[in-house]
Amino acid sequence: MQDRRSATRPDPLGASAGAGAGGRGLAAVLAVKDLTDAKSRLSPVLSAGARRDLVLAMMTDTVVAARAAGVDDVVVVTPDAAVAAAAAELGARAVADDDEHPSTHDSWARDGGPLNRAYARGIAAASDRSPGTRVVVLQADLPTARHDHLREVLTMSAAHSRSFVPDRSGAGTAMLILSDTADVATRFGLDSAAAHRAGGAVDLTDGDPDRWPDLRADVDTVDDLRVARALGVGTATARVLDDGSLSSLGATPTPHAS
Repeated sequence: MQDRRSATRPDPLGASAGAGAGGRGLAAVLAVKDLTDAKSRLSPVLSAGARRDLVLAMMTDTVVAARAAGVDDVVVVTPDAAVAAAAAELGARAVADDDEHPSTHDSWARDGGPLNRAYARGIAAASDRSPGTRVVVLQADLPTARHDHLREVLTMSAAHSRSFVPDRSGAGTAMLILSDTADVATRFGLDSAAAHRAGGAVDLTDGDPDRWPDLRADVDTVDDLRVARALGVGTATARVLDDGSLSSLGATPTPHAS
């Protein structure tokens, strides 16, 4: 993983173009679980080691896209030392997630409680460094994300205090953008898109299921992986997935242009 992360490390100086509207800072917050039994639903096609590599690679490509879209500060909340080290190599700040233990893995998917607490910790870290900064809460497994589309979303979001982009299913949330961090409550978990909408967040896709497919393709299942490969993944993820044994998922992935 060392060479992959070094090769794709974003240039800290080159990513400063998009302090948000009105000169406000722009931070991204990601949360990554312990790598123990990472992405277990992909076990039919990937070994445990490959799944751990994939988690780190997808985080890398997500961070690279965010920095290229103009994000000034990237915060990665994690209980895992390997994830924290990878984040640091990318120029991101790692924040310890002391609430996360292997026994709580299921609750992330079931009720979102630990995940929302992790995001709150990351939002606090971003706001403490730069009061008034805008924050985009990103899923850390968006390897198809293109920086030009993400920049478009971040520009649109400046008109709203809270906005979001649903995931590919329409039920989950790929990203939540907080232009006003007075209310940092996030509602990730079961049916989070409806929960964020009910909490006053504006759906930036305006209900269009075909808008920004690359920003909505988080990867948890084999079908998600198949979709991501078809859309085109970032360089780090492509290296992990460049394996002939995955031919049943479609053509070998080609890194996307961004």
